Amino acid sequence: MNLKEEIEIKFRGQNLILSALKAIYWIEQEALMLSDLHLGKAGHFRKSGIAIPSTINDGNLFRLDALITRFSPNRILFLGDLFHSDKNMEWETFKNWRNKYTQVEMHLVVGNHDFYSPDDYEELGLICSAEIKSEPFLLVHDETTIGNISPLYTVSGHIHPSVRMIGKGRQAKRIPCFYFGESGALLPAFGNLTGTHIVKPSVNDLVFGVIEEQIIKIS
Repeated sequence: MNLKEEIEIKFRGQNLILSALKAIYWIEQEALMLSDLHLGKAGHFRKSGIAIPSTINDGNLFRLDALITRFSPNRILFLGDLFHSDKNMEWETFKNWRNKYTQVEMHLVVGNHDFYSPDDYEELGLICSAEIKSEPFLLVHDETTIGNISPLYTVSGHIHPSVRMIGKGRQAKRIPCFYFGESGALLPAFGNLTGTHIVKPSVNDLVFGVIEEQIIKIS
């Protein structure tokens, strides 16, 4: 397998760098795109008596630090489910992390778990909207919620896409992936504490799998 830390592709006339840290750097817009961090999920489980270490949340932010260091983006575009639950210590951790990057615009496309008030998000320095139109792309959280068919190519998260790989010994492994279909793309969940949903690509689709912070073109 030809594993890499990142792969650059030209798609719909735009230059995109797919990072094995599960984000896309959009060169023309100087923007990072990522989805489904689900910050606070570890704390939510701990409140329920399930022993989940807080280092899982820290690991998400460390990878964001690494992406910012690598690409120096002007903007970060979170495609929904930045948070997961009621406010807990991980909300404060993110707030402190955000203060390190006041020069970076951060936009949140509101997802189904992002239920805080606009004032709460403003406190974090986030610009919130239901979608972001930036040709040739329409950035949303869940592509199934789009009422009218858009002429723009949809980029979304929500389902945490993955593909099933079969090894030489016929052992199967499910791995997160970037999926580019005919009318829309799906980003892998950025958060460490998330499940996945298997996608079944068509012959002309582009799929890039993520294996232990390495990336590979699958189809």
